[in-house]
Amino acid sequence: MAGISPQILMKSAYRSLIFFIGQRELEMQYKMNRIVAQCRQKCESMQEKFTEKLEQLHTAYQKMAKRCQMMEQEIESLSKDKQELQEKFSEKARQKRKLDEMYDQLRSEYESNKRSAIQPANNFFSRNDPDLFSNPAATMMDNRDPIRKAMKNDCFVIVTL
Repeated sequence: MAGISPQILMKSAYRSLIFFIGQRELEMQYKMNRIVAQCRQKCESMQEKFTEKLEQLHTAYQKMAKRCQMMEQEIESLSKDKQELQEKFSEKARQKRKLDEMYDQLRSEYESNKRSAIQPANNFFSRNDPDLFSNPAATMMDNRDPIRKAMKNDCFVIVTL
């Protein structure tokens, strides 16, 4: 570079530096464009995935809303059935109480009839026969018919319902 003026050398160095800086800027811009394109592509794919997930969530939400509606209808139906069963149960309980009362009444009537109906026959029929045990001689004479004697002494009236 001997013999070249310093002004020309400075201009040449200046222009070479400007060219280098321009090349670096182009390289940086190319890299930035490539990175931006990659980021856009990633954003678009993520947006597609999020949209797909959002649609899945929306369909799941709709299914759950329908299911909840069906469950509410089922609960309503079950509560109606429960109410009907409670009414039937209360009616049957009333009938059972009534039958129990009737049973208790009949049982008490039966017991009172049973107590009043079983009495010795001598209370109903008067005896004119002499007491056989008071006179042993009379007992000997009356031994002709032992069955008649047993029936006469042990006769009871039994009334059953």
